Amino acid sequence: MSSTCITQSSWSKASDKCVLDQEEPILDTTTAMVESFGDWQIRSDIVYLDNGAFGACPSMVVEKQQHIRRWIEENPHEFFERNYVSSWDASRKALASFLHADSADLVFTPGATHGMNVVIQSLNFESGDEIITTNHAYSSVRLVLEHVANRHGARVVVIDIPLEVSGPDALLQRVLASVTPRTRFAVIDHVPSRSGLIFPIKEIVSELSSLNIDTLVDGAHAPGMIHLDVTDINAAYYVANCHKWMCAPRGVGFLHVRRDRAQNIKPLVIARSPFVVNKSKHSHLEHSFGWMGTYCPSAVLTLPTSISYLETVMPGGYSGLITRNHDLTVLARRIVCRTLGIPLPCPDSMIGAMATIPLPDSPGPEQEGMLPIQQILWREHGIVIPVYSWPSYPKRVIRLSVQAYNTLDQYLRLANCLRSVLHSEKISSQQRLNSWPLKSLTQSHAWMNGNEHTSTEYASACGHHTISGANNNADCPATPHEDIQNPTPWTLVALAQSRIRRIMQGNFKSYPMSLYPTAGDLEMQFAAASGRQSLHANLELSRIIYMLSCLERRRIPKVMAPVVARLLKTDDVIENWADSMDFLRNQARIIVRTITFDMQARQTPDTFPVDAKDFVQNVTPYEPESEEGNLSLDFWLRALADFTIQGQWSLARVTSFLQIHSFLKDPVGGLRSDIATQTEVFALLFSKLKPELEGAQHSKAVWEEVVAQLALESSFLSQPLVRDASYVQFVGDQQLVYSYVDIDQLARSEFACVDIVVGMIQDIIGSSGSEQCSIVPITVSSSYPICSSHDARPVIVDGNNRTTTIAFLRFVSIYGVPSAGDTDELREYCRDYGLGPVCFVDFCSVLQKLWESQADVIEQLKVPAKIMQFRGVRQLPALVTQESSFFTKTLMDGDENVLQPVHQCIFATDDLLVAFPGKMQSHGRAKGFITMPIR
Repeated sequence: MSSTCITQSSWSKASDKCVLDQEEPILDTTTAMVESFGDWQIRSDIVYLDNGAFGACPSMVVEKQQHIRRWIEENPHEFFERNYVSSWDASRKALASFLHADSADLVFTPGATHGMNVVIQSLNFESGDEIITTNHAYSSVRLVLEHVANRHGARVVVIDIPLEVSGPDALLQRVLASVTPRTRFAVIDHVPSRSGLIFPIKEIVSELSSLNIDTLVDGAHAPGMIHLDVTDINAAYYVANCHKWMCAPRGVGFLHVRRDRAQNIKPLVIARSPFVVNKSKHSHLEHSFGWMGTYCPSAVLTLPTSISYLETVMPGGYSGLITRNHDLTVLARRIVCRTLGIPLPCPDSMIGAMATIPLPDSPGPEQEGMLPIQQILWREHGIVIPVYSWPSYPKRVIRLSVQAYNTLDQYLRLANCLRSVLHSEKISSQQRLNSWPLKSLTQSHAWMNGNEHTSTEYASACGHHTISGANNNADCPATPHEDIQNPTPWTLVALAQSRIRRIMQGNFKSYPMSLYPTAGDLEMQFAAASGRQSLHANLELSRIIYMLSCLERRRIPKVMAPVVARLLKTDDVIENWADSMDFLRNQARIIVRTITFDMQARQTPDTFPVDAKDFVQNVTPYEPESEEGNLSLDFWLRALADFTIQGQWSLARVTSFLQIHSFLKDPVGGLRSDIATQTEVFALLFSKLKPELEGAQHSKAVWEEVVAQLALESSFLSQPLVRDASYVQFVGDQQLVYSYVDIDQLARSEFACVDIVVGMIQDIIGSSGSEQCSIVPITVSSSYPICSSHDARPVIVDGNNRTTTIAFLRFVSIYGVPSAGDTDELREYCRDYGLGPVCFVDFCSVLQKLWESQADVIEQLKVPAKIMQFRGVRQLPALVTQESSFFTKTLMDGDENVLQPVHQCIFATDDLLVAFPGKMQSHGRAKGFITMPIR
């Protein structure tokens, strides 16, 4: 192509109808974009877009390495005894010149992972010290950090940095916001593998250094991708690879140590120094890392050739290569993003030769180490490119990598293939989805006609109408509400709409309103606290007003009060909420770290302890705000007013309102949730009710009651367990939703009561072994335990004894009854089924109790007919609720105190030895139960 600018028409031809804006020129570029450069050994029948994973070696460098190997093999003794040191040193000096470093501060390693291990495992930490890193860190680095932290009693603090970032300063501020007085060390990427963002590493190192914090920089992708001056960065430690962007063979990395930190570093392999001559002329690093046993140094010795290749592969030298790869990356990213309708995640200046783009959620997990879309791109289109589950499944990203052998045409092909594959995914997903096809709810057939509706299990006599002709029926049902077996999601939506209509009509007081937990006997306290006659104990608006007015511990933390106070000074708190949310998230993380540090909660060892006394059982609350006039309540009422008065119902405003609602109910954990589904459910419910709301000209007070209830209803309906509901029970003023939970996925914050568990075992095995075991459902809530995965899990609110009983019976059905004092099989069971330390202690206590005083039960447990039905048990029935809706109390040291929701997150983790004693929490209970079978 002779032109230096790709016009709109030529673009359309090249992209095979890749539709972009018609009026503005796309981008000025050169023929460098459409040509490949250099001689490489990559297969010509594939599109290789993954240089960032393992690099690629030019033919010239491959041939040079083969020549060096032949030289070594011609006389190995001669090479290693007389030529190794000088050759090794020549390569090191060439690399030092390339990096603008002193060769005495530089040593070779087999790769960046090895170098990171060298530094991290060389350092010592004290108990309670904090090591900060980011969620962009390479997985192997996270592993060694956790290993060293566990060894020393330190803790790893992971800074959440989104892919969508406004600029380097925002990234810098996120890092600095995570620093506390206990921060001792930082491990920060220069160009992370997952995101490809170029971190402002010099500024980060400088700011942390001013706080007496050393930084280890993971620069695995930097050399060869961007201009690199390690001396100017001035980090205590800098580690990188040479095989990715420097075109060296695999197995070549380096470690640069600032001279004042050299004595801290110890090699992982202790071996003789190769510098037997002129020992004093060589540094501590050179003696320690110059020889790590016999190996093939041919890859290291090709470095001068690789560096020379970077200067000659294309016109313009190394600077020209960097510019060309960056420009093609920017253009390729724009092509893919526009083709898929995805906004650019970060400024062009923050990427080098890699760019990561978020994709819609994955329809399935990894298979054979690859997500489905990655397999399709490879098997059906011959495209090799990484697609990761990041930050966690089902979220995923795709990473572009540009090297001299890549061309614009390859990325045009990628964009079109991606568009096709994602479209096929969408069609397939719509055909598969039978739980929450939210988009289809706008179609009339999703709501059925009147005759079809009355034929469902929840008859019209129960008052559960969704058709327009029935919406005006304001009378309470004459017959009791009938329970619903195997409800569809639409049934639950209809029930939610019916409840909200009762609020609009003012007759909810005699209607099943509450989604457990109910306010119960607190109704009078609600009314007294609110001062508004229309408020009622079962309304979400009432509950939050009561909570923020009367329960000081449930108000926002004191450290967050200045941010909320500033928001209250704005014209519209909903519109300005997003600007403050990131800061509040960082504050929430700091609060969690402070609480766990003050609790002196230690990490769970690989071998679980057998005694509950090894667990921390004290509660350390955060200090809530105590502003005059109740800042927390003011913020809630202001958010309601701004959301309803402004009259703007965009998804962005709905999202902000729901985040504020979640934040006020749980200021620390509420902002961790992904509320995308909740936003859609809220919009769905509101869209169906809006004509009725507007048509009746309801007062501002009713509008506020409705939107508050919509926030609760949408939060409840968006829970995965609710979508798979098995039963709906109506008891008094309650609507109870039952589902099934995987017994091995349950998080626990509380020990079981051994005597109760033993009694349950007696009752169960005393009945006929042929009968299916049914139990009163446990109560669970979806929560985010403070653990490394940060994935939501069902946490047991009530039912630790039932869960322990069934899990123990399953153990016995598989392993038999162990000998007295033998816990090896219990450990194996907990390991194989992913059960945490609290479960293990409970099992040990139950087994000990049985051997001490229940010989008859032991004998019955040995009868196969009594226990075989438990061998395959996977799920328990569960009553679904939301932890933040409870006013949970705990009895510790004789005092009854209201818990903050964050404590359930902390106490429900398996990573820390923390647990409440049995029966030390009071959540309240539903007014009725039904028994359901385990399965």
